[in-house]
Amino acid sequence: MDAYRAYPEMISVDATYKLLEIRMPVYLVLNEDAMGQSEIVAVCFLAEEDAPSLKFFFDSFKKRNPESRRVRVVMADKDIQERDVMKRSFSGAHILICLFHTMRSFKREVSCEKLGISPGQRLFCLELLQKIAYSKNRNEYAALHAQLEADAALSVVDYFNANWHAIRDEWVMGMNFQTGNFLNTTNNRLESLNAKLKSVISRYSSLEEFLDKFYVILTALRTERDHTAAVAIQKRRAAPFPPGSAEIEFCTFLTTYAADYVCKQLTASRKAVEFSNENGDYILKSSEGSIVVAVDTCSCSFRSSMRLPCRHIFSLRKMLDMPLFDKNLCDARWSVQHYKANSRLFSRTNQGPNGTVTCVAMESTARRKPFSQHQKFRKAMSVATKLATLTSEVARIHFERRVEMLEHLVKCWEEGREVGLMEITSTPHEWTEPATLRHVSTVGEHDIEAHQQPATPRHVSTVVEHHIEAHQQPGTPRHVSTVVEHQ
Repeated sequence: MDAYRAYPEMISVDATYKLLEIRMPVYLVLNEDAMGQSEIVAVCFLAEEDAPSLKFFFDSFKKRNPESRRVRVVMADKDIQERDVMKRSFSGAHILICLFHTMRSFKREVSCEKLGISPGQRLFCLELLQKIAYSKNRNEYAALHAQLEADAALSVVDYFNANWHAIRDEWVMGMNFQTGNFLNTTNNRLESLNAKLKSVISRYSSLEEFLDKFYVILTALRTERDHTAAVAIQKRRAAPFPPGSAEIEFCTFLTTYAADYVCKQLTASRKAVEFSNENGDYILKSSEGSIVVAVDTCSCSFRSSMRLPCRHIFSLRKMLDMPLFDKNLCDARWSVQHYKANSRLFSRTNQGPNGTVTCVAMESTARRKPFSQHQKFRKAMSVATKLATLTSEVARIHFERRVEMLEHLVKCWEEGREVGLMEITSTPHEWTEPATLRHVSTVGEHDIEAHQQPATPRHVSTVVEHHIEAHQQPGTPRHVSTVVEHQ
């Protein structure tokens, strides 16, 4: 599986329920690619959510995906039973708890009924627990934990110490960032996918129906991901940075998703900072506490979580007059080259015998966008203005004739009848006789061929242009238009 082989560093695991009529939970495993998009890498139906079943699931996943040895972060829900099985299956990986589920567990367990506290005490404890969950470092956590033990009810302190204090590295946000979780603190990716599944797959579906609809969703998600890959690789991004700048070099080397993070860090590095040199180490005081900075690494949460250069590294390199761009500052997973090499669109299956990628260019004719009523009115008004000008510039007798023609045209259109235009050749005394057609231009659905007899479809009004010979009275125009309605 190329999607997992290329990006195995972090996976998210969660179960969704009530989709199968056999009442089996559906376990999903996701990973994150270099564009920040999710890919389903495993699906499992479990008859029992016990330790042997979960162990079989994780062992089977590892057996079919040797790259699982590179997993360093597993994001899961604390409600998943037998978390110890997951820790043993992915030894060496950090098993993190979704921050959203953590806060939900606090609200569910820290209640007046379960812990025997008042509503005021419950509100105070929940606010303090939320601050603890968002602690930026261990020192801040220690201070808030001490405040909880001093000010909270004893039952709340006992509950917290028994269930959460020992595993603080798994759910406190600042400590999670140190594991390299790509700034993911929740399982929102899986929650979003579960919502999509439930919007398409009916509750308690048969296994056959579930699989049919699941593969429809899977195909749609992969098509969307492939489209993102095509745009990221083939479309040149317009970057508002000067040529040769570090931003341009990072935008060229990294995917757009990663480059956006780095460019923000470069902007933040313009703010003046002061480093203190302690035994050869550069120390910087920040909102996260004291962090150790070097020209190629930093102990801050962004650098540890994303494996990308942070603003502190850029500030130090500026101070030491070193170039800001260095591709070694970025994890290889974020490079455009790595992303392209592991994308389905640009895989070896799409390459020719000489290794070149076969591309098919398709040219489509753009459809004309229908006019709005306002656009139609403006177009018609332009033509009507020209008609008014031509009508007003002639003598009275011809003016009256043209106005009569226009009035008849308006009447026909009001009655829903189409009007055609015909040019005929005749003399004044032949106006009541059949005329020979020289040109036909119709607006309706009927088509009048040249040189046919003047038989006109019923309920069609025709504007007839008479050709008047030169021997008419002086001052008479050669072409006089009139309106003839054929019944």
